Amino acid sequence: MRSARGSVAALAAAVLAMTAACGGGTDSSEPQNSAAPGASATRTVQSAKGPVEVPSDPQKIVAIDFQIPYILLDLEAKLAGAIDLTAAKDGAPFKELTIIGNDAGELNYEKIAELDPDLVIGADYQEAEYAQLKDRYPTVLVSATGGEPGWKSQVRAVADAVNKADKVEALEKAYQDKVTELKGKHSAKIPSAKWATLGTYDGKGWYLYDSVGGPSTALADLGIPFDEATTKVADGNVQQYSIEQLNQLNGADVLLFDDLGPPVTAEGAAATLKADPLFTSLTAAKGGKVFDGEFNIIDYGDAMRVLTTLDEVLGTI
Repeated sequence: MRSARGSVAALAAAVLAMTAACGGGTDSSEPQNSAAPGASATRTVQSAKGPVEVPSDPQKIVAIDFQIPYILLDLEAKLAGAIDLTAAKDGAPFKELTIIGNDAGELNYEKIAELDPDLVIGADYQEAEYAQLKDRYPTVLVSATGGEPGWKSQVRAVADAVNKADKVEALEKAYQDKVTELKGKHSAKIPSAKWATLGTYDGKGWYLYDSVGGPSTALADLGIPFDEATTKVADGNVQQYSIEQLNQLNGADVLLFDDLGPPVTAEGAAATLKADPLFTSLTAAKGGKVFDGEFNIIDYGDAMRVLTTLDEVLGTI
């Protein structure tokens, strides 16, 4: 389990997914069996590439994208290999895994072959990687959004692939119980202000979450209204802006400042952006209602952490 559950790699994946799709690496010369030796019971799951027969209880899972490894850890699945996420703030668990690719998403197929997984899970943008792996191991590609925008559909798809739907039900119940608690506790404050969640990578520009994904899922579930700029971001996107466009956030009464830290957020980048006169002149900044933290959500562990932070923020406004 992650001790600091905000994924440094998660936000990078949202922005870099399209460029990371064609990962390189060395190829394995010999095909492997499509199921682990001694594997017995199997089940069929739906993936972005159609039905795939997978082990009912996978024992050696490899995750090949940026976000799915965190979801698998949250589900307590038997993750054996992942790309190198050890440099992230929450990278400690990855030091115990077999590293099967670098932090740019380039896979080492020889390392995957050495591990000989009984299940490989990736994201639906990883067409090239899928082509290399599908004939060697049961390989499931998960859609980033599924039938709905936001992180919950991806969690459910990953959970289905590893037969952990019951775990998701328990996590969702605990999450909803917390949402209900906070809605009752802060019922007077929740509708009184418009919120937005932004961040920066380099201090020279900024990003804004849409109204359904990442931290906005928790905000929306609580019934917190969004500012106009947030509602204009296309669902399932993290929109990039220049510093000169900061005035778009003047309609937000409360700003959550998403600072994921190095290597995603450059050292000092957040302080640089927040010191800019265009930022300090914003309504929320002048009102002292800018709150720092790691707000991105990709799994229920993240969601519960963010709800705890939102409880603290609501208590101060």
